[in-house]
Amino acid sequence: MIGILDEHLEYLTLTGREQLFDAAIASVLHPGCVVADLGCGFGVLGMQCLRAGAGTVYGIDASNAIQIARETVARAGLTDQYHCISGSTFQTKLPEKVDLIICDHVGWFGVDYGIISMLEDARQRMLKPGGQVVPHRIRLFIAGTSSDDCRTVVDAWDDESIPKDYRWLREYQVNTKHPRQFKPGDLCTPPVMVGEIDLRCDQPDSLTFEANLVADSDTRFDGIAGWFECELAQDVWMTNSPLAEHRIERNQIFLAAKDAFRVTAGEQIGISLKFRKEGNILAWSITPPNGQRRQKMSTWSSAFLNKLDLSHPETAAASLSPIGTARMLVLSLVDGKRSGGEIERALAKAHPEMFPTPDEIGRFVRRVLASDASF
Repeated sequence: MIGILDEHLEYLTLTGREQLFDAAIASVLHPGCVVADLGCGFGVLGMQCLRAGAGTVYGIDASNAIQIARETVARAGLTDQYHCISGSTFQTKLPEKVDLIICDHVGWFGVDYGIISMLEDARQRMLKPGGQVVPHRIRLFIAGTSSDDCRTVVDAWDDESIPKDYRWLREYQVNTKHPRQFKPGDLCTPPVMVGEIDLRCDQPDSLTFEANLVADSDTRFDGIAGWFECELAQDVWMTNSPLAEHRIERNQIFLAAKDAFRVTAGEQIGISLKFRKEGNILAWSITPPNGQRRQKMSTWSSAFLNKLDLSHPETAAASLSPIGTARMLVLSLVDGKRSGGEIERALAKAHPEMFPTPDEIGRFVRRVLASDASF
């Protein structure tokens, strides 16, 4: 709960964010319209839509934040208008088409939180012909950075205080996207807009952008600073740019160079970015000047892979794991007649060997029922 509270407290206190969404909503929403609030969290954007005159809002979220949204809506007396749906937007079927889809899954780099695929799926399945989507589009910006703080982040696992057995984890650190709050003085190149994504149109499964950055001084190049400009609605822009006067204080992204290198003023550094529209994989390469070796990094290299990631599920035969077998047994006992306690006792009697203690059988049954059953 602490993590969810902290996340949404930060979200709600971003200076200017609420006003920007109010302006965007006012420009696209008509009285009585139906809205889908994707990844709604505490229901903030959906509540803003109701205040602006929406008739019905469907708030969808797979995390426990939906419980806060449900309680907030009830306390506000809006349960007839705001309908909370616990689950993934990709699996949700709404009872009606909507006039407006709204979402603030704009990550540190605009596209790194899955907003492209989320909005694309929702547009195709949930939106009425001629309906509106907020936000409209995202522009991606990068610049080179020379920052002792960023270098410290990259080299944290190489510090002498870390036991040698664990220093190999620097490789994971290098291939991870890091949140940072850059200052203008941290940037060692002018910014470059590398791409623009129209969220009202379908996009390819993967997108690639390339650019050359030009060093503006003799310095050390530590990696890439990235941020976004997001058009919520026509002429309503939200940005986390460290160079913008009116910005929301959302983190920017830091993509490290594996090895820092020196540059002189005027030299070019080649950058390539590739990411999947689901937002889960981001790859970047940095080509130093003067024929130095190209450095390739990817969040794939810092992912904790399971057997499915390392196999070929399209051709390999699948079998149930012990936990999968236990889940199947629990669900086979869900018949609309047995209570949760009866299911727990039936499983314990039939398969006492499945878990080490009766208490753990009870905990497992409750987790399965909370996830896959209704009461």
